[in-house]
Parts: sequence; C-alpha cells; structure tokens
Amino acid sequence: MISLNTENKLPKKLKSYYLVELALFMLFFSLPFMVMGIKIWIPFFWLSLFIGLPMYLYFLFIYDATKFVVGENKITINSGIFIKKSKSVAFSGIQNVENVKGILRQMFGLSTVKIWTSSPSQIKISKSESEHMPDGMLILEDSDADWLKNYILDKQAKQ
Repeated sequence: MISLNTENKLPKKLKSYYLVELALFMLFFSLPFMVMGIKIWIPFFWLSLFIGLPMYLYFLFIYDATKFVVGENKITINSGIFIKKSKSVAFSGIQNVENVKGILRQMFGLSTVKIWTSSPSQIKISKSESEHMPDGMLILEDSDADWLKNYILDKQAKQ
C-alpha cells in the first residue's frame, strides 16, 4: 500500500526478482560453454562470483537507497548511493503514465511505472541516435502500480 505524504520503499519481492533475473542471465551466458563440452556449473560459478555477486550487491544498495513520496500534487523519487538524486514531477506536467509488465515481472506480480512529461530532458542523444527516457520510473507491486497510475490520472482530471 502506498502511503500519501510519507516516504515509501520499493517492494521486498523486488530483491527476489532481481536474483532470479540475474541467475537466468548468467545461465544464458553459461550455455555456450556447455556446447564446447565444459560442464555448465564451472562457467556459471565463475560468472556468479565475478559478475553476479557484485551486480546483486550493487542492486541491494540501490534498492535500499531508492524511496519515493506521493503527495497531493507531485511525486518525488529519491535515489542514489554515492550521488544522491531527488526528482519531483508535478502531476500537472505529466503527459502519460505507463505500466509495463514483462513475463518475469508478471510471475512476481511486479510492474514498472513510467512517468512521462513534455520535458526535453527525457531525450538522450548520443552518436546521432536519440533515446526517450521517462522522467520517473519505479518498480512496484501490480496493485500499487495500478493505484499510482489511477491516482495521478484522477489528480490530473480534477485540475
């Protein structure tokens, strides 16, 4: 349940989700070694030790450092381990709220909430290519993601 005007944390099941996602990623990259005749547990072990463990520890730090506050007129997302970032998005400036559910996230009951505004800072240009990034993004439980989307849209409709 998302509380208004208080600091909210990301869902606890997100830790398990990232652990499974990381294990599947490492298993996928271990499969070519099996084709070469190497037992799959050997590359999986080394990938887990040198890539998986540091990535999971990094995620745990990010998980603990990310918090958000839903107010009457804006949402504020605080994140960062060494460099703290705080981004507030006024509901009046939001153009679109999108809930995205991948196959694995559906299995865990999680959704990604993307908040889009008309801000030019959403466009990242590099090497003559542009990429559109949302102004705010959170991974929440499905019910909380739906509630947040509806809350923002209701607030916009009343303005």
